[in-house]
Parts: sequence; C-alpha cells; structure tokens
Amino acid sequence: MNETPRDPGAPGAPDPTRSSGPPASRGPADASRPMRSGGGGGGRDRRGRRRPPAGPSGSGSGPRERASGERRGPGDSRGPRDARAARDSRGPRDNRGPRDSRGPRDNRGPRAARPPRVQPEGQAYAENRSRPIYPEARRGRPNAADGRRNGRPDGRGGPRWRTNPSPPARPAVPAGLPEMEEQEALPANPREAALKILHAADTRSAFSDRLLDGAHRLPNQDPRDEALVHELVKGTLRWRGRLDWVLDRLVHIGLSQVQPWIKNILRMGAYQILFLDRVPVHAAVDESVKLANQYGHPGTAGLVNSVLRRLAEEKDTITLPEGDDVASLAAWGSHPVWLTERWLARFGVAATRALLMADNRPVPVGLRVNTLRGTREQLIERLATEGVATTPARFSPDLLWIEGHHAPGRLNAFKQGLCTAQDESEALVSRLVAAQTHERVLDLCAAPGGKCTHLAEMMGDEGEVWAMERNEARVLALQNTVTRLGTHSVHVVQGDGRTYTFPMPFDRVLVDAPCTGLGVLARRADARWRKGPEMLEEMPPIQLDLLVAGGRRARPGGVLVYSVCSFEPEETTEVVEDFLDQNPQFVLESATGLLPDEVLDEHGFMRLTPHVHGCDGAFAARFRRT
Repeated sequence: MNETPRDPGAPGAPDPTRSSGPPASRGPADASRPMRSGGGGGGRDRRGRRRPPAGPSGSGSGPRERASGERRGPGDSRGPRDARAARDSRGPRDNRGPRDSRGPRDNRGPRAARPPRVQPEGQAYAENRSRPIYPEARRGRPNAADGRRNGRPDGRGGPRWRTNPSPPARPAVPAGLPEMEEQEALPANPREAALKILHAADTRSAFSDRLLDGAHRLPNQDPRDEALVHELVKGTLRWRGRLDWVLDRLVHIGLSQVQPWIKNILRMGAYQILFLDRVPVHAAVDESVKLANQYGHPGTAGLVNSVLRRLAEEKDTITLPEGDDVASLAAWGSHPVWLTERWLARFGVAATRALLMADNRPVPVGLRVNTLRGTREQLIERLATEGVATTPARFSPDLLWIEGHHAPGRLNAFKQGLCTAQDESEALVSRLVAAQTHERVLDLCAAPGGKCTHLAEMMGDEGEVWAMERNEARVLALQNTVTRLGTHSVHVVQGDGRTYTFPMPFDRVLVDAPCTGLGVLARRADARWRKGPEMLEEMPPIQLDLLVAGGRRARPGGVLVYSVCSFEPEETTEVVEDFLDQNPQFVLESATGLLPDEVLDEHGFMRLTPHVHGCDGAFAARFRRT
C-alpha cells in the first residue's frame, strides 16, 4: 500500500539509519534503491527521479506531502494517506469533463463533510412498470458509469435470464416520489425540476412519466407550478426533434457538441419561446440563463443567453422543413428518422404527417368507471363535485376523458376505488375477451391491473380472474390496484406465464403481451427517443412464446385473446400467423359484434391508430380453441 512516511525528525518516527532489517514494504524491486536519509535531501524514486526534500529536519511540523509512488516507512500506521485526505478536502479531482456536465454548483461544503452517497441500482427508481419485464428483451448490461441499459443482445442464442438483485438500502423519500440521482426530492423551482427530469431521460434513459408521477405527489405543491413542470417536460420531449433542428442552426459549434445539462436548458427555453404563448420571452430567456449559471459556468450562460435571444428575434421568420423526404418529415414531425422512414413507406406522406402530429398532441387522461360501485354518469357527477370536467369516451361505454390537467392519484373518486386510469384502447380489449359470470379467466401479463379488474367488473365479481405477473415489484402494484377497486374475484399470482403450471384449464385467456409501445408515443413522450428498430426483432419471439403458453391454458372451446399497444406488422399480424401455423387447434374469430365497427379492420382484428381514432394505438386478435 502506497502510504506517506513520517518526517524522520518527527517524534516517534523510526530511525531510517538502523539496519535491523529491510522495511516491510520494500520488495525485490526496491533492493537496489538507496535507503532514505533523515536529513532534508529527497533521494530518488524507482525511476531515478529526485524526490522533493522532506522539509526542515526535526521541525516536528508534521508529515510532508509524499511524491507519487513513494511508500511509507516501517511502523507507519497512521491511517489514510495524507495526499488522499488533502484531495478529499478539496473535493474530487476534476477529470470528468466540463463543469456543465456535472450538475449545479452547491454550497454544501467540502466533499468529506457530505453524507455518504447511495448509488441507485440502475434506473430502478424510474422503471416504467406498465409492461412485464422479460430480461432477454433488455438490450445489454448496466453501465457502471450511468446505470443505463442501452447495449445490444450478445447473440449467444437462447433466452438469457437475468435475476433482479435487491436494491440497496435507500434513504426514505416521500411516498410515491421517484428518487433522483442523489436521493433528493425535485426542486421547488418548476423549471429546475423539469430540467432534472429532462436530463435524466436524456442521459440515463429514465422514464419521464414515472418521474412526473412522483413530482405530482409532492405535498403542498402549487397547482400552477405542477402544471408548468408537466407541460415543460412533455412538450420538450415531444418536440425535441424539431427543437434540435432549430437550435442546431443557432449554436455555432453544433448542438451535438453542447453538454447535456446545457443542451436540455436550450431545448426547454426554445420550447417556451416557440410553443408557449403565455410565457413571456424575457422570462423564458432569463430563467434559462439562471439555470445555465447554476448547472454550467458563465461561458455556457452566455451561450444560452445569445442563442435564445436570437431565437426570440427570428422565431417568426424560421422556415421549417417542408419536403416529403424522410429527413424533412422527421425534423418537422419530431420523430426518429428510422421510424419516420418506416411509416412513410407503409402509410404514404399524408397519413404519415397525420400520425406524426397525432403523436405530438397533448393526451388526456382516461378514467374507467368501476361498475361494481357505480355508472359512468354517476362518476361524471362525482368528479364534477371535485371541480373536474369530463367528456365521455367515443368507443368505450365505461370510460371518460378528463379535461385539463388533473393527476388521477389526487382525486378522491380514484382513491375510493370508484375509477381507475386507463386508455380507451385498453378498455376495449376486455370487451373483446367478453368474460361471463362464473367463468374462470386468466390474465397472463396482468400488471398494473387495469384489464384484470375490468374483467372482474364485467363478470359482476362472480367467478375467478387469475392475474399473473412475474416481477415482484409489479406484483405489489397489481395487488394495490385490485385492493383499491375491491375486485374480490381477482387472484394475484407471481410467476412466469410461459412456464407456470396451473392445475386447471380456463374458459378465457388474455395475453396482453409486452411490446415496443410504438402505439403510445403520444402518452410516453420520451419513448420515441429511447427505442430503436432492433426492438421489432427482439419482441415478437417473446410475444409468440406467451401466446403459445396462453393457448395451452385454454380449455377446448375456450377463448384466447392477444393484444399489444402497437400496430406494427411484426408484433401484430405476423405473430398471429406464426401462432396459427404452430397451433392448428385454434381458429380466428372476428371481433364483429363485440366491438364498434370503427375500430375493426377488414380481417376482424381490433386495430386502432392515434391519427384515426384519437386514442392510443393498439391491436387485438381473438381465437377459439376447437
């Protein structure tokens, strides 16, 4: 161990001129080096370089600072190295890049005085739990530097099951609040809170909707600040492609060369200038400059100031790309190039433009009435007493849309189990299953519980609904939903639906499989920037395995329903065709008569797209076992 020796003249220091034996720290490589003298000379190190003198001999002024590679003398057991202690008192050495990549300056004193930092386990605190987690679909291993999982499959063949280790102990945070990078709550400043969420989504692929849910649960929060945080995060993420196209022409070094904190400050400031009429331009610029000073340095603050002021002057003369080529459409519609190219070839120019715009619209929150406790009309009246205006959904008789910004978890009607949050496309899937009273039903991928509880409500809570989930944390969320809605016929089971053994067959089986989620890009604003075309190769094998497993559980004459929140062929019709090829005992059944004709295609499948139906995109197919 490389340690700093005591000054030979200090009290209690060993006499280096004694020859009772070689120093314990000297090995064969040290044998040819001369022993140090106790005077002011420095001697030489192993490379022959002269060491600095130790200071006045016998001064008793304490240990001198050692040169690199120098070892302690024998008997020196004074604890941590002085050089390390000195470094700790100054904070970590600055070898991590420019200041603006490391977050804001603070006044918390020397680093040694800060509380020990507990590293989160990847991004588990912001994990999107709206779909089951199947480890072989995750692309790569955690990166020790930033906790992201953004690699590619290793291609060794076969599913690679990865266990989820228990997260380390963490400091307590307010209930429902996802922890940020240092276990701290979001700042009170709404723009700074939005910036931290944007930075987490950009650099660590964190899920912005989970972080926003936690932000909305903060106590004593001004509703206006809450609405501003939500608008800044969702809007900046939706329009990030167009914002980047505009900013890249104003930043002299190119936007890609700007550090993440400053890049997201520019994006958020540009969004306010270009899209929010109620925010004064001077406020957008000034607040952005303050954040740049806090999260960067005076140079980056000057960059932000000049770029945003120039944008404000030129915003009425900016000409967006108007071409029908892929690059122009991707910038205009704020979508990744690979996805724009795919839709352009499949739908044509006009439909692609409409779909891109539909994904950029503000999405209302849907509430499905718990029919065990009331009707949709009664729920509308109850919400009106809480100051919440609603609109009945177009296709689902059980659903209504909230007007304005209201977090469902704060509504008394939600807390009392009178309703639950769900999109219209999801509510239609349960209608396709069409469970009847006293039947036994299996939901193979049940978390977070929207569909299995809907099935129980449609059965009058008379019968059995078995809700399967493999992830322990998602099982807890599923059980909470079941308890809140009071659906006593739902039985929650933890296990992998592909291998779990049930002793009995089921009258109806629902396989709401994990998917790319390309149908819900309007609701999950950050998803388009996290997903790549490789997902369309990774997900279909998992979907087919789950569908085959669900088919094994259906009794002869029983019904099997397959659904995904995507409308891509690889996850929809191609999975259906592969399943029918492998399982001739199943036949397709049309959804005609079970769902409105407007949501059915020519083959009898349920198929919804955001630009046509005004809700999330989804697909569902119904089979019967012969």
